[in-house]
Amino acid sequence: MTLPIVATLGIVLGWYLVLNYEAALRAGTSVAFCKTQLELARSLGRSAENFIRARHGELPPPVIESEIRERILAPVSLLGGGAWMFSPGQADCGRDPGLPWCGAALDAPAGENGHDQPSGMERLVAEASSGREGAGRFVAKAGNRQEIIAWAPVRAPDMNFVVGVTSSFTDVLAVTGVVRQSRNALFMMGLMTLGGLGLVILSTGNIVRRRRAEIELEQANAELEARVASRTEELAAKTKALMESRLRERLSEKEAEIAFQAGLVESAGTYLHTTGNALTSLEGLFLKMRRTLEAAARTGEAFAAARQAAETALERTHGPVVEDIAALEAALLGRAVPRLLEILAEMGEVKARMIAELEGRRTLFDARKSRGRLTQAVDMGRALAEAVEQARPECAARGLSVSIRDASGVVAQADRRKVSHGLLRCLAMVRDAAKEGRAGEIACQAERGGDGRVRVVMRARGAAFVGADPVRDDPELLAFINYLNENHGVFGIVRDSEGFCTEVELGDLPVPD
Repeated sequence: MTLPIVATLGIVLGWYLVLNYEAALRAGTSVAFCKTQLELARSLGRSAENFIRARHGELPPPVIESEIRERILAPVSLLGGGAWMFSPGQADCGRDPGLPWCGAALDAPAGENGHDQPSGMERLVAEASSGREGAGRFVAKAGNRQEIIAWAPVRAPDMNFVVGVTSSFTDVLAVTGVVRQSRNALFMMGLMTLGGLGLVILSTGNIVRRRRAEIELEQANAELEARVASRTEELAAKTKALMESRLRERLSEKEAEIAFQAGLVESAGTYLHTTGNALTSLEGLFLKMRRTLEAAARTGEAFAAARQAAETALERTHGPVVEDIAALEAALLGRAVPRLLEILAEMGEVKARMIAELEGRRTLFDARKSRGRLTQAVDMGRALAEAVEQARPECAARGLSVSIRDASGVVAQADRRKVSHGLLRCLAMVRDAAKEGRAGEIACQAERGGDGRVRVVMRARGAAFVGADPVRDDPELLAFINYLNENHGVFGIVRDSEGFCTEVELGDLPVPD
């Protein structure tokens, strides 16, 4: 597209230069002839002054004017014009039809510099009447042609008039060759315009054809690319079929072994979850028994208060009631509670053996897994605080307050995502267990026990939780409990007179290599 634009700009610029050149030729010719005719008018004026001085006193002024017209002005013949004489106040177009304003148009003329000026024949009459010389280009009414007019004053004793000369500007342009030069320039520019337009047309046609060829080439390339892609897909499909046929034989040999290994893994996983859930339930029972025994151990004060009350009521320190209370205290605190503690210790040993058996099975199960566990250092206090903040709006909507004790720095090696999500589900379980329309409080804390295990406690207290029965049927909560079982953790719920307490214990997992 560059060549048509350049050709168009060249044509426009050429016409601009040609028109300016023609205007400059006309203006220069006008200025030159104005100066020439002004000198001619001055010469005629001097000749008239000399003639008047020579004949002054011999002839009357009208005769002198007539002689000047016949002897000096009449012989002067210019291009399309001649010489004339004007006496201020005595202008008579019938007497001297050569006067330029006789039948002249009053349009704006071109002055000595060739440019349009706002004055007309009034300026010529005013200049001639005032006795000043001048020259200019004017438009004559007859034929609507331009004339170059120059005038000069004649000053002699008892006579004042103006002599001038007039020539046709059109004839001047023809004689000086300006018309021919302008015509040649316009003709050459016309030829150049035709050539430029032809070049623009040809270039535009070439551009259009080239663009069509490019479009056809692009279409051909697209078709070729589509054909190559189709052939490539066919080749890839055939190659894939060949590779699959070769691999099918190898895979058939591994099917039996894979099925056997899958059965082992499934059995180990089932055993792991079943045993882990059983241990979780057993650990919950252990928690209840420990709390019960701790409460029983504190009944010594109650027995002492009962004895004191009986002694005060009976006003003596001995008696059947006091002895019965003492016997009951000895039977409960002296024999039953220690025996229960021994049984609890024995059950702990059984649980330890079960855990050892579970660990042995876990080794077989983990050996069949395709990838290792993802563990990292988890700040349990921070994870619990984040879970509390997420659960706080829903708990507040049900009239429950949630608080947490600062436990930053309690770190456990575990799966951050599973632990954080599991704590959030535990809070959801506690929240859903609350009774509608009653107030309650959930106090959360995270601590590290004496055995090094991390313990998270969520205590639910208040009227909303008294007699409440938390439900563990949430699939996500059950997945978290299974995660605890698989990693030697414990999940338990302990009920008391003020509500219930949810406890989560988690040990550190091995750090991955």
